[in-house]
Amino acid sequence: MPAIRCHYDVLGVPKDADDALIKKSHRKMALKWHPDKNLDNPEEAADQFRLVQQAYECLSDSQERKWYDDHRDAILAGWSAGGAENNGDAGAFMLFQVVPFMHPGCYSGYGDEEGSFFQVYGAVINDIVKCEVKQDEVLIELPTDFGSSDSDWSLVQQFYQHWESFQSALNFAWEDKYNVMEDAPSRRVRRLMEDENKKARRAAKRTYNQDILALIAFMKRRDPRVKAKQREMEEKRLEQQRKQKQEAEERKQQQKEAKEAWKEEAARAMALAEEQDRAAGRVRLADLEDDYDYGGGKKKGKRGRGKKNKNKKKNQMQDDWDQQADQEVAVNGEGDEVDGNGQDEIIPQNDESETTEPVSTTPVEPAEPMPEQDDVDMNEFIDDDDSSYSSEEEEPDVWRCDVCKKDFKSQGQLENHLKSKKHKQAVKKYAAKMNMKEDEVMAEMMAALGR
Repeated sequence: MPAIRCHYDVLGVPKDADDALIKKSHRKMALKWHPDKNLDNPEEAADQFRLVQQAYECLSDSQERKWYDDHRDAILAGWSAGGAENNGDAGAFMLFQVVPFMHPGCYSGYGDEEGSFFQVYGAVINDIVKCEVKQDEVLIELPTDFGSSDSDWSLVQQFYQHWESFQSALNFAWEDKYNVMEDAPSRRVRRLMEDENKKARRAAKRTYNQDILALIAFMKRRDPRVKAKQREMEEKRLEQQRKQKQEAEERKQQQKEAKEAWKEEAARAMALAEEQDRAAGRVRLADLEDDYDYGGGKKKGKRGRGKKNKNKKKNQMQDDWDQQADQEVAVNGEGDEVDGNGQDEIIPQNDESETTEPVSTTPVEPAEPMPEQDDVDMNEFIDDDDSSYSSEEEEPDVWRCDVCKKDFKSQGQLENHLKSKKHKQAVKKYAAKMNMKEDEVMAEMMAALGR
């Protein structure tokens, strides 16, 4: 089978030639190869004249020329639209077959000699690029230098960065299922055929891109330069983790030492303050014996002690009343007689003197009767200081949670709030805030100690 010639080569025009140039070149080549002008070699002249006519018929039609430009490389490789038996040869010619290089048996060793890893796959990369530039209207920007065993890492990294994003520049026109120029009876059918052809092209291109990317991943996993760089990075990562862990332990130890120093300094300051207070004759509130609960509770045993003191004062008042009543009875009691007019007559008593003189006295008003015990309000005689006990025993009007900053109307509401999940979360946040403040104080002390 004779080799297929390109229409542009037959007419001798470039691929971007306009219609006028194509027409002019056709006229020239037709006169050159016309059978009447070549009587000495009529067979060759007839074949060349036929090629010239076929080329002009294709390139003079804009639609047919566009279709030919898309499929030119596949046609030159022996492909024909709709001919499935011949398309395999076109695909084999246009595409690089990656299957033979997807196993380790295709190379021997990792040196730079013939048949080694770098020599075999360096040639594979060059062949892939050659297949990509078969359609020379596409500009390919892919590195072809695979390097050697001692190549710099920047070169290796740049190579894999480009090839790991590989996208073929071929149009895969040989995968078309229909020849829209010959097989389409109408415009609607031609559009449907073109859609099917585009789907076939996209599917073939996607498969080819996946094959090339799989080959690049296969090469990278076995590249000794990549393995060496991965080991180096892993060692750096472990070393960095070790340094971070050591620095964290050192910071923790410094914080612990600073905390101990702060506690010692606080203890010394407190001892000095206590000594100064004792020297000045002052007594701290913490040194007093006081059982009052300053956290919000009530003073234990206070209610009973107040009632006891109150009863004691009542008994004492009752004794004073009884004693006063006995004294008045002694003054006005035995030997006194009261006449019918209500006047007291004092009976003269014998005196050692010889003469006695009558004693005139004024009437004495009778003493007011003692009030009954039940009629006396003992609370009137209780000191005002004792009333503080009863007032302190009264419950407060509002119960408050200082952490959540909320007020409650009863102690039961407060207790239920203290058991709630929201209050516990607020307590945790408050504790974390206090720990943060303590860390800030520790950091300031560390900075002060560093100076």
